[in-house]
Amino acid sequence: MSDPPIERFFETYAERYMASDADEIAAMYEVPFLAVREGRAIHLGDREAVREHLAALMEAYRNAGATRATIAELQVTQLDRSSVIATVRWNALTADGTVLRDFTTSYQMLREESGQWRILSYTYHDE
Repeated sequence: MSDPPIERFFETYAERYMASDADEIAAMYEVPFLAVREGRAIHLGDREAVREHLAALMEAYRNAGATRATIAELQVTQLDRSSVIATVRWNALTADGTVLRDFTTSYQMLREESGQWRILSYTYHDE
């Protein structure tokens, strides 16, 4: 894991995501927002659209039996002083620790003047 602040960001993200805290997760995203999944560009124009998008994804993981997510690998490419592309290989785990899904997502991120990171867009890598 190559960048401690970004690693901490995604550890917090995973905890909140698996707790189905859609409001807290949506607050980590910039709006308008672009998601790329399964060859489709998904344009989300406001915070409520981002929240609904994320809540649906959280529900799908919960229904599949995922109870926590861990970072299997993190690669960070610095673009300039305040932006990066972070590529995270995630493991979604069941309660007994079995890997339910092993998948990768790349996030374009911006560090605000306050030092907080925000997600500008993500691309879910095809499996």
